[in-house]
Amino acid sequence: MPKVLVVDDHAFIRRGVQAILQSVPEWEMCGEADNGKDAVRLAGELKPEVIVMDVSMPGLNGIEATRSICKNNPGTKVVLLTLHESDELLRNGFQAGARGYLIKSDAEDELLKALRVVIGSGSYISPRFNQDTVNSLIGSLAK
Repeated sequence: MPKVLVVDDHAFIRRGVQAILQSVPEWEMCGEADNGKDAVRLAGELKPEVIVMDVSMPGLNGIEATRSICKNNPGTKVVLLTLHESDELLRNGFQAGARGYLIKSDAEDELLKALRVVIGSGSYISPRFNQDTVNSLIGSLAK
């Protein structure tokens, strides 16, 4: 059963992700954090297979936390969960080591799909993104 760490500075988002995960017995929520600094620490302590991480948090943001986590815990996969439909944040997130990018408004329908794809060594990008943007990102990361 894959362990999931949830990181968001808003408790109601953490509770929502937890509720989605609890609806399916294949996932175990192993912890939560409300900032990037604690996410980095807990990633080392709890060794989750996947981290669902907000991008915009005070202090250490989700992209910088992702960069640190992926460097120090290469087996941990990060799915960024955000309000921002930004090509630049998408690109920066994947360059930092994220394996998924999910828009919060899609999370109820897409979170479990994103986690399954990422845990299966794939990459997941919210369906809201234009396919040309996705193809461009994949091409730039392959270089």
